[in-house]
Amino acid sequence: MKSIIKYEFIECIIPTSTTATRFTFADQPQLRFVSLQGLECYNVATISNSILSNNPNITQANMLKGFLVLYYDDRESVNRIPLNLLNPVSSNIAATNHPSVFGIKNFNGQQVQWSKSYIQFTTAPASITENNSVCFGVYYS
Repeated sequence: MKSIIKYEFIECIIPTSTTATRFTFADQPQLRFVSLQGLECYNVATISNSILSNNPNITQANMLKGFLVLYYDDRESVNRIPLNLLNPVSSNIAATNHPSVFGIKNFNGQQVQWSKSYIQFTTAPASITENNSVCFGVYYS
């Protein structure tokens, strides 16, 4: 396990009543030119609302339909990793006190361009009656 050097909580917002399946991250100026060390994604069983916007967090059912694309090295280098694989809890049904076998996904110092990175769903997220968030923990140096 790597030591935590720096950590940032970020979110990708899913608008109310959307029919879209692709959602781009807002620019993350605090994460420009930093070295990505680890990444995790949380659903409503872990975090009920985003600390940044107070939007409800993504449901477990919607998380199962979501994939993350990270843009670095002038291309989509992480191409559609399932959000569920980035969830650090052992159960996708309820929060637990111990990590899953997946744990935090370690990276090797890549410099992600967040404004070109996005989340893609197989179908539009269901039951979005207000803005929702997909919350991430970014470990970096």
